[in-house]
Amino acid sequence: MRTLFLSCLLFLSASELHSLENNGADVFFSVSRAPGCRCLSPADAQTLDLPAVEEAGAGSAADLLDQGALPYVRRLNGPSGLATVSLRGFQAKQTAVFLDDVRLPPDITGTVDLSVLPAAGLGRAEILPGAASSLYGPDAEGGVVQLFTRRLSPGARLAEAGADAGSYGTRDEFVKAGASGRAGDIFVAGTSGYTAGFQQNSAVAKNSASGRATLGLGGAGTLEVTALFSRLHTGLPSGTPVPVSEWNGSAERRANSLTDWQTSSRGFLAASWNGGSGNLKLRADASLSSNRINAFQYGALDGATVTDRGLSARATLYGSSVIGAESGLSSLGSGTYGDHGISSFGFFAQTALEPARGLQVTPSARLDRSGVYAARLSPKLSVVYVPDEKWKFSVSAGAGFQPPTFADLYNPWAAPAPGLKPETSMNYSVGLDYGSPAGWRAGLSGYYCRVRDRITLDPVTWGAENLSSAYNYGLEARFGWASGPLQASAAYERAVSMARNGGGPYALLNFSPRDRSSVSAAASFGAWRASAGGRGVSEQYTGLGHGGLRLPEYWVFGARLSRKAGPAEFWAGVDNIFNRHYAETADVFNGWFPQPGRTWSAGVTMRLL
Repeated sequence: MRTLFLSCLLFLSASELHSLENNGADVFFSVSRAPGCRCLSPADAQTLDLPAVEEAGAGSAADLLDQGALPYVRRLNGPSGLATVSLRGFQAKQTAVFLDDVRLPPDITGTVDLSVLPAAGLGRAEILPGAASSLYGPDAEGGVVQLFTRRLSPGARLAEAGADAGSYGTRDEFVKAGASGRAGDIFVAGTSGYTAGFQQNSAVAKNSASGRATLGLGGAGTLEVTALFSRLHTGLPSGTPVPVSEWNGSAERRANSLTDWQTSSRGFLAASWNGGSGNLKLRADASLSSNRINAFQYGALDGATVTDRGLSARATLYGSSVIGAESGLSSLGSGTYGDHGISSFGFFAQTALEPARGLQVTPSARLDRSGVYAARLSPKLSVVYVPDEKWKFSVSAGAGFQPPTFADLYNPWAAPAPGLKPETSMNYSVGLDYGSPAGWRAGLSGYYCRVRDRITLDPVTWGAENLSSAYNYGLEARFGWASGPLQASAAYERAVSMARNGGGPYALLNFSPRDRSSVSAAASFGAWRASAGGRGVSEQYTGLGHGGLRLPEYWVFGARLSRKAGPAEFWAGVDNIFNRHYAETADVFNGWFPQPGRTWSAGVTMRLL
């Protein structure tokens, strides 16, 4: 189940990992996209490791990312409904999401639903804000969210099972099992969940299975296979007819639709080989993933399937340089949008230079080609300076781009969009991080981004056009303190996102709150652990400027108490303690999509091995 408290941010945990986990030193896979590359992470990057996964009680990847200071998770149809993530004033389709370095296929609008991805099989999440197209290619204007399956240290054994129940008939169950030895390791997880939902017609049932297996081949390298399957069935209340000013915890439970529903199935299979030694390390990957959505809306049944096939290879030279190539085919099958395929190819290179002690200069660039846009070059230059164990400074400048989505290209209700170009951007960021031996950390980051050829809908033809330009700038501040059993943290982001259509004036971008804040605190005493926290979001609008519907600002708080008793851990929690009536999104056709008021939950986890 989702918990709203932010119990463990990166700058609190100081990278202390669970004893069963097999993790290296401060080497960010997301920064280099290659094993063995000694690339320093920028000061504004974040990692959520296993303690954050377990202590948060996260049920999905969206729940896990709620624990971070940077990601903005937006939910539709309650805590178990559609959830998307965005970074630094960009929309969800401009934030790339990867699982074990394989891009997760979005839906036809370019967004990835993180509510259907279980957290039970995850061991780590990395958040890399700012333009990352120099390594990751398209859809990385705002940054990259990289999810990693769980890994066990050699000789470790794990077997866990758990269940919980909560308000509105919510119940969840999970099992985890894994083992690791000299020849390799294996880890599997399964989850099942159901909720009757806060609104009418908002029941959600979902099941998932995920796993990863590694086999050592001696001098011939290592083989690894990752698999994921998830299925979800949900009602679609499609908002509420009750104006937000009249919400009282009961009135907003009314739904616009009592008959609409949706199912989604996601399949993911990836295989990789790692080899080489010394000054040359090699990696090759092949993947097949699919995202199928069927929906009954407006009295008709419709469906769409997006399937991605990918191949990639990369080499790490002398622990400091990376070269790689990727090819892919993304296919759409839809009765409404038609059947289409888009091929793509990308070549990238990066090297880490160390002109002085503690100083790393990292240039990178990527060339992308596709069947729907001309060749696109995305360069980036990053500089990280670590003068001692306390301070870290970083600065970067890089290009990003987002190509047209299937919905942009093949909208059946608008004229064809020939010549539609990718939107492009230049992103500049600077950050610093300070960690005191006394147990407290502080960080400050700033960014500015200019967007050209922004893709938006023409208000006359309702077709996608390169009508708009935009710019984003912001400031991120974070603070954390840990001393023995006590922890506390706070984070704040001030983000300004402005856009214009044609030659008109710049106005506030829709769905762009200017202020976001979070606070958390935790204490451990013997077998007991208590944590509490909250998050706040300022007002936002569904239309450009202050047009459309207004989403009022909100603060929500939650708390959790747990106790270990032998192999068992019992916990209880409350979300939205003060019973705030709020919504995280809305649209002009359906109105607001309300979130529930105060909710309760409790559960138990049994560790068998």
